[in-house]
Amino acid sequence: MAHQAIYRKWRPLVFEDIVGQGHITQTLKNQILNDKIGHAYLFCGTRGTGKTTCAKVFSRAVNCLNPQDGSPCNECEVCKGILDGSILDVKEIDAASNNGVDNIREIRDDVRYVSTNAKYTVYIIDEVHMLSTGAFNALLKTLEEPPEHVIFILATTEAHKVPQTILSRCQRFDFKRISPSDIILRMKEIAYGDGLDISDDAYELLARLADGSMRDGLSILERVVSATGNVITAENVTSTLGISTVDSVFKMVEAIENSDAPEIISIIDLLMNEGKDIRVFIDSVIKTFRDLLVCKVSDNLTLDYCAEDMVKLKALADKATFEKISHCVSVLSQTQADTRWIKSPRIMYELSLIKLSKPEYDDSKEALTDRISKLEQQVNGGISLDTSEIAKRISKLEEKVKNGVTVAKEPEEKKEEPKKNKEKTPVRLYKPIPEYELTSDNPIVKTAKNWDNISRSICNFAGYLKGPLTNRSITIDADGIILLFKHEETGSYNILAMYKDKLQQIFKRASGTEYLIKIAYEDEINEELVDFWNLPSGDSSDNADSVVQNNDPLDDIVNNFGEIIEDDDENEFIEYDSSDDSFSQSEISEDDDDREEFLDESEISDKDEDI
Repeated sequence: MAHQAIYRKWRPLVFEDIVGQGHITQTLKNQILNDKIGHAYLFCGTRGTGKTTCAKVFSRAVNCLNPQDGSPCNECEVCKGILDGSILDVKEIDAASNNGVDNIREIRDDVRYVSTNAKYTVYIIDEVHMLSTGAFNALLKTLEEPPEHVIFILATTEAHKVPQTILSRCQRFDFKRISPSDIILRMKEIAYGDGLDISDDAYELLARLADGSMRDGLSILERVVSATGNVITAENVTSTLGISTVDSVFKMVEAIENSDAPEIISIIDLLMNEGKDIRVFIDSVIKTFRDLLVCKVSDNLTLDYCAEDMVKLKALADKATFEKISHCVSVLSQTQADTRWIKSPRIMYELSLIKLSKPEYDDSKEALTDRISKLEQQVNGGISLDTSEIAKRISKLEEKVKNGVTVAKEPEEKKEEPKKNKEKTPVRLYKPIPEYELTSDNPIVKTAKNWDNISRSICNFAGYLKGPLTNRSITIDADGIILLFKHEETGSYNILAMYKDKLQQIFKRASGTEYLIKIAYEDEINEELVDFWNLPSGDSSDNADSVVQNNDPLDDIVNNFGEIIEDDDENEFIEYDSSDDSFSQSEISEDDDDREEFLDESEISDKDEDI
């Protein structure tokens, strides 16, 4: 017999074997026992929670000749026929690949025929949210009033995509995520049946990796069995899947709390040498910070850790402050978003982790709040420090937070500092454009106004720059375009700094110019910003007075063209005034000797007779 995947081999055949969904299986059993079977059901829930399995068990139970407490016996001819596929009265349809109107019309035509071997014809439509709008409309009437021998079971992972007109015609059952304890219990039954020797810590790790999905847990188990054999430990699981151990995650959290930057670098170096995925590791670190938060706010919630790891977690939670945990989660989550398009995100993660371990290097509001809370914790802990110095430092930090991180200077300092000695923006960041060149006709201004199209072309060519460039504010200087960043966008700033040469190359190709593209923080050139959308045109009178131009002689003639008179005689002339676009011709004088005479009709007829 061909090999079967563990999750298929051990698929539940009765309601009692379906894990973690007792609220649903008991309801379905009661309907069968009381002969109150509905005509349409909707099973909703995340992947691997038993929706399709429950539908198959239910389809056999309603047709079973000898049901056992509402569950199918799996021994009668009908149950065996449905299991081996010889009875076609139970039809499973994949809506992802059969989502058209024609597919639903076939079902609508088939329901008119009675069942051949079973009592009910059952249609199981999996991933029903994938049906098109036309297909849903074609299904409506049949789903509302099907023949008495037809039952519809719709299964979906995204119930919000199913139209309300369909939802209102079905009995809805929501499948819950399976708890780790239920997953472990089912895995132990399977391990006993297949002769597997699995340690307790391996069970706990597998249940945690399953993340509420029984099928995912069994798929991971099969992968580990294929790699290591029938004896499985937690070390086998971590080495096979390439994930980090709980100890390494705890060491990283402790290193951040102890401000131990060398230890952070050492842990990441070890992970990379072992071939672990740093993104998966950071996910584990973020989840651990979430668990630390749970430990700080509540003692009653249970977490998926063994007793030894739970002791370590509570010790770390007592040591960390709420502000520290919040800041760590925020920074690491932002770094994950910034490194989405980077092939080697290691350096970005290292910078973020070191910044978290050294809050004195970070002047953001969150970091300052973290430092304040740490000082408060030291004072409350009875550490002998100069309280006056602590109070002074706290008051300064509070003033920074209140004023947006910028400390207000003392009044006397303002008097001593003359305005004329104000520091200028470095030339490397901003090279000013002469005032007489700041017009809408300036090529740099035209390039800036076309920035949306240019940035779109850059993103299409280099997708990893899409995050930092999307909705980016810009200004201009004599060199070209300047991209502006806020200080909380350090990750995006660093990405463009890393790929600056590549960005410059793509920008020149996309814009068709030789201008430069720079990056800077907004406060660095805040007073040098140029509103290039509201600049005067190049031919305005104000600009004309302030610019000395070397015009072509022909241009001077056109500009100074006042009045041209073509004088054929003393009385007839054509006049053109440059100030008026219309032409006018004077009247012909009656005394003109050279005027042309015209013949009247009698004279014309005399002339004709002579001819």
